Amino acid sequence: MSAQPISEEELNAYVDEQLNASDRARVLEALGRDAALQQRVAEIQQTRSLLRHAYERPPAPPPALTAAPFWGSHKLAASLLLAVGVAIGVGLHTLLPNSTITRSAGTRSAGTLKGVVIQVSDADPAKWEMALINARNVHKAYGDKPIGVEIVAYGPGLKMLHSDSVVASGLAEAQKNGVKLLACGNTMALTHTTHDELTQGVGIVPAGVVEIIQRQQDGYAYVRP
Repeated sequence: MSAQPISEEELNAYVDEQLNASDRARVLEALGRDAALQQRVAEIQQTRSLLRHAYERPPAPPPALTAAPFWGSHKLAASLLLAVGVAIGVGLHTLLPNSTITRSAGTRSAGTLKGVVIQVSDADPAKWEMALINARNVHKAYGDKPIGVEIVAYGPGLKMLHSDSVVASGLAEAQKNGVKLLACGNTMALTHTTHDELTQGVGIVPAGVVEIIQRQQDGYAYVRP
């Protein structure tokens, strides 16, 4: 008997932590064997985080528009959306350039930030270089504080964790700075990749996207170059 497919509603409820224990376990089991579901959960999580970040710092409406008529309210809405987009795009750009960074509800201030988890699901060397730059910048900014930094690779991104990777020297430097390099076990199984093929020191997690979600729930900020 085939397993019951996971619906879009269930994925959204899973991200919002609204499933009961049995349904959550069923979704986790499905995520463990389906890379497409993992990617979809990551997309939903990223959207939730972006919206949460936007609403934490909503732009104040101009005084002249607070009592605008119906047609004016549409202009106000457009202005708010534009301001929200700008806030999301440049919020922490100076620290982590050219990357998407979001925070879960538990990481609303620097004082509660437990760490940073960086997702790389592409085999693009330029994105890997940016991920390593992001990790280095976080290390410099929080070097005197106990903050964790993880780079989680899954899908095509796993290739760059191989021992013959074009970014091997950058991976070694990141590890010296305390950055955890983590490979998705599901992707390794699908691509028949063994641990011996990976750069020395790389850890393995059962599912990359689940690791990212769990770290956000632990108080980590989420970054995707």
